[in-house]
Amino acid sequence: MPMFTRRQFSASLAATALLPVLANAQSGEQKTLNIRFYDDPAGFDPANIFRVENENIAFNIYSGLTSYDSQTGEIVPDLAASWETEDNVTWVFRLREGVMFQKGYGEMTADDVIFSFERIMDPATASPYASQLAGIVRLEAPDPYTVVIELDAPNGNFLHTVANYHQGQILSRRAVADLDGQVRWNPIGTGPYYLEHIDVNSEIVLKRHEDYFRGPAPIETLHFRIIKDESTATIALRNGEVDLVMRSNREENLQTLQAAGFRMNMVESYGIVLKVMNLEFEPFSDKRVRHAIAHAIDYDAICNAIAPSLTEATPSILPRWMPIFSEDIPKYPYDPDRARALLAEAGYGSGLSFSHLGTSAQGVTEIQQFEIDFLSQVGISMTMDLVDTPTFNQRRNAGEFEMATRLLPAINPDMILFNYLHPDNMSPGGLNGARYDNPEVTELLVAARSEVDSDAAFKLYERAQQIVMDDLPYLPGYSNNVFWPGKTSVTGVQPNYLGQVNFFQVDISAS
Repeated sequence: MPMFTRRQFSASLAATALLPVLANAQSGEQKTLNIRFYDDPAGFDPANIFRVENENIAFNIYSGLTSYDSQTGEIVPDLAASWETEDNVTWVFRLREGVMFQKGYGEMTADDVIFSFERIMDPATASPYASQLAGIVRLEAPDPYTVVIELDAPNGNFLHTVANYHQGQILSRRAVADLDGQVRWNPIGTGPYYLEHIDVNSEIVLKRHEDYFRGPAPIETLHFRIIKDESTATIALRNGEVDLVMRSNREENLQTLQAAGFRMNMVESYGIVLKVMNLEFEPFSDKRVRHAIAHAIDYDAICNAIAPSLTEATPSILPRWMPIFSEDIPKYPYDPDRARALLAEAGYGSGLSFSHLGTSAQGVTEIQQFEIDFLSQVGISMTMDLVDTPTFNQRRNAGEFEMATRLLPAINPDMILFNYLHPDNMSPGGLNGARYDNPEVTELLVAARSEVDSDAAFKLYERAQQIVMDDLPYLPGYSNNVFWPGKTSVTGVQPNYLGQVNFFQVDISAS
């Protein structure tokens, strides 16, 4: 449901969120945690950061006005100690005093918050997250510790918008000026760790921010070792070369590690893996072709064959645990005969071909090999267009593909529904890579976001899901379970529903 905020955020809840300060304030130990990082780092600028592995780094460097509880996904205070709203249009955030930026950049104030949001909103920044802040019509700092934000319409989900994720991450105005805007490899935030060193070919080193407002983290150094190969990462953990593996995603490796007694830190169904079909590519502009592709691929069989612990076929672009998820939507059971008939109706009875954008680092995955085979059985040829990760990010952001895969981790329903379905968010400049535009869906989403009655909002969201799953600009394939296997001595590792780990909560025991 939308985040229906209390008129006044509870002072007792705000105080509860500060409890970790007491637990960690005396920490001065020089512990090092070695962590497997699984791809080429692509930078840590909140304006254009992409991919979960990079977001894990940024999540621990920056803070937002709000953040997420790792266990429940609920909104908790971060840089804002409290907030209030009367109408979900005007939001007043009361900032913590004495919050210090890393590397000597001084105290964080309301001016830095306003600067960070205006930077995302500035067309010159060309941020794909600018649309997230497009509803802001006024940013004001009546004093150094108060931020007033006025929206153009009620938004019960706004606390998600300013959370520690992408556009919600707060930068130092002075640091950005000193660095001449080069934030990508020089991130300065207020989080529990700062970037000490990076070699894009081998390692990322984060150091404890001793002046972190919740107190110093238990672990002094986070040493991320870049190990792309899954089997090599498994061996590295078993041999003690790393203590924790960021995202192990092969069934056989997980079984090996579980049998060896490693701790299987995980979160279930944290995101949906979608096929993004560019509706400007002629075959995909015909809904019958999109339906044919859906009927041609048997995701139940693929998930059961490859990774039943890691994946589950899903019928929707929304995860099942989200309160607005509806089962009452069009579904596409595996039916190759129906797929062939739809292709014939659309004028592609003799078949069609398209390219699928991917990364050379990942290669052609087992799931994609199955997809290629299933599609070929109905006369569809899918070829892989593999490029390096930075090029992949650039092309996917720009919408320069025929088909691409996107993982949708989300806690806030707007992160999926508005980002990927609203016409204002079409790529380039937004995450609507399919370039989908259905005025009825847009109207329903706006109404649902504004609705204060949860039952009425659900009905609006349900109708939107029904239309979208009939239009099918995005084909849901499967949901992911995320595993971070590690040594039993590494405690507090809890991936959240965005696939991020808050390393402030992680420690290494003596055993």
